[in-house]
Amino acid sequence: MDLLETREPNLVQKQLKNSGEPLRLGIVGVGHLGKEHARIASGLSGVKLVGVADPNRAQAEAVAAKCNCEGFENPSELMDLVDAVVVVTPTRFHHAVAMESLKRGLPTLVEKPITPTAREARELEQAAELAGVCLQVGHIERFNPAYEAARQTSLVPRYIRAERAGKFTGRSLDVGVVLDLMIHDLDLVLDWDPSEVVSVEAFGAAILGGHEDIAQARLRFQSGLIADISSCRMSPIPARQMVAMGSEGVVKIDFAGKKVELIQPSQALASGMIDATRMTPLALQALQQEMAGHLEQTDKTCESQHDQLTRELMDFAQAARTGKSPRVTGTDGRRVVELAERILEAMAAHRWTGRVDGPHGIKGLPAPRGPLVAEMRRAAA
Repeated sequence: MDLLETREPNLVQKQLKNSGEPLRLGIVGVGHLGKEHARIASGLSGVKLVGVADPNRAQAEAVAAKCNCEGFENPSELMDLVDAVVVVTPTRFHHAVAMESLKRGLPTLVEKPITPTAREARELEQAAELAGVCLQVGHIERFNPAYEAARQTSLVPRYIRAERAGKFTGRSLDVGVVLDLMIHDLDLVLDWDPSEVVSVEAFGAAILGGHEDIAQARLRFQSGLIADISSCRMSPIPARQMVAMGSEGVVKIDFAGKKVELIQPSQALASGMIDATRMTPLALQALQQEMAGHLEQTDKTCESQHDQLTRELMDFAQAARTGKSPRVTGTDGRRVVELAERILEAMAAHRWTGRVDGPHGIKGLPAPRGPLVAEMRRAAA
């Protein structure tokens, strides 16, 4: 019989609730981000970092020595000793590692994206449900204090524009920029407006390999919201910003600077009492001088006692210990990967010249010729 069918749901939570023992945590994968997880976890109150695992044993032992824990080459050996697991492997290994953890009945935090495909994400979601344990996804911008401040405003977005760009790092090359960077903003937009995405338009370009390095997407939501999202992972100028517009005003978020700017119209401006098209030149000149008074601007630098990754791990530790839902659930992770897949499909179908037999997709390659082209033309007619 499958282990999922025999393990008592919430066993870890039941054991921890009735004891004062710390949560025994294991981290699988200690590359660039995994090292940070280990460093922070080793100092968390109520958490004992038991060990780290990585196929590069020397790397695992080096990180373990710094974090005062044990190093493993085989993640299964580490899972034998812990109450909860953090998966920080390359994306293509997320499903296999997280599935083993969940089948053992261990609360699991998986770095973003939860998996490369929605099918794999659904499998992890179902495994967590069957095991009765927490599945959290590491969409870290949810813990950005600037985003939290923006969400606390009364703004109901009708248009969102997000830009995320970074210098080439040589990391996360097993996926493209949609699953690497854009996914942050996709998660935030879905969090802000949970209604159905009714249409997706997208294009992108692969510059450095087989995956897209530049991507642009336009999303239309059932609520009426339109979101334009752009990402680039080879930009000389980094950018992490979002602008949300609605009838209540405009919110600008600077994720890197932890800053939020709120611009609210005056009652006269919001109610449509001011009609510049009917004004005399003299009245227009007066309005020009008075416009600043019709736009109330509030700037705020947002601070938090802990950095985002620390808060994410604290949220996971609480969810693992109590059984409460984490801020970013496996369902959230699955929904954003489903949307990413739709963007990638739209990107692959994009025709750069508008011609059926012209260049298309992230490589701009010519479409297949022959009978298939004729069928495609008939379908498009």
